[in-house]
Amino acid sequence: MTTHTKALYDAWQNAIANNKIVNNFHALHHDVENRWSEGDAIQFGLKNSNQGLTYYANNISQSKPIVSADCEKIESETGFICQLNGYRALRPGGAHCSPGRQADISADMTQCRFYCQDTDKPLSLLSREKLIQVQLSNFAWNAYYNALPIEKEGHFLWIPVSLEPSSPAIPHLPQLITREILEDALELFQNFSETTLFFNSLHAGASVNHLHFQAVYHKDTLPIEIANTIHFNGYDLLNDYPAQGIVFKTDDDAELIFNSINELYKSDIPFNLIMLEERIVVIPRNIDHEIVAEFPGGMLASMEMSGKLITVDALAYEQINARRIYQALSKATLAPQPIIKSWN
Repeated sequence: MTTHTKALYDAWQNAIANNKIVNNFHALHHDVENRWSEGDAIQFGLKNSNQGLTYYANNISQSKPIVSADCEKIESETGFICQLNGYRALRPGGAHCSPGRQADISADMTQCRFYCQDTDKPLSLLSREKLIQVQLSNFAWNAYYNALPIEKEGHFLWIPVSLEPSSPAIPHLPQLITREILEDALELFQNFSETTLFFNSLHAGASVNHLHFQAVYHKDTLPIEIANTIHFNGYDLLNDYPAQGIVFKTDDDAELIFNSINELYKSDIPFNLIMLEERIVVIPRNIDHEIVAEFPGGMLASMEMSGKLITVDALAYEQINARRIYQALSKATLAPQPIIKSWN
């Protein structure tokens, strides 16, 4: 474990022990199971208990706990880890959405769901204590806890910040990767062991239009790490895997990876960028299948592409099988071959 890694996970454990990973907000929608109504004051968080780290939630307005499902299983044929996490339906933006392309997310600072300039909002990043800060080649980056973690052992938001006294502490930058941002992200990945780092572009899992990477504790080998590859026009591509994507080595030059990302931007193709263990993977996404019928209620993002499906829908969880996984991820991603041909 690197020095940076130990500092990050020590800060995570301390935040839990000191009840820092607790959030309060008002429900934006009515719960179909009548556990809360629109406008109810909700509290949710992560705590230590006799069962280890556990999620919890309370309906403050109705003075009652909110109990939801929280379990995992492995789909044997694909090796995909499947998590049912009903608590994530609580988060703002956690309401069920219809399959297909979703509405664009405004880049307007006043509509930023990180509330990066508004301390009056309870979920404002400015109200969260940073876990650690690291200075990278181009920016200083703060690690904050994710409002409702998908990994209890660690789920972080990495956000570039300003150290200039005259500038906003957290500048509002759109959810876009530049060459400088990618250089920092690669450096960040190399400095933190036992951690998966990923970026969801707009229409590929991002629910906030403010520049951020996410990181989770890497406790399991994920199927994407061991998936076969084929060589095509100078690139390695995922082969016989539910999602389609371009595979890079962790020591590949930043320019090679950025050129691919930039070409996707030029073609208005959303993507996921996933850094884990020995691989960096870019997944071109089909914008017309941002949400798929097989896994309703949430977007398929980097973790799902990597082999960990997270759903708030109990029926979808019960019905998970290899066929549904292949159907969902194959239509949510684009074949890289014709995309790569257009680059040459």
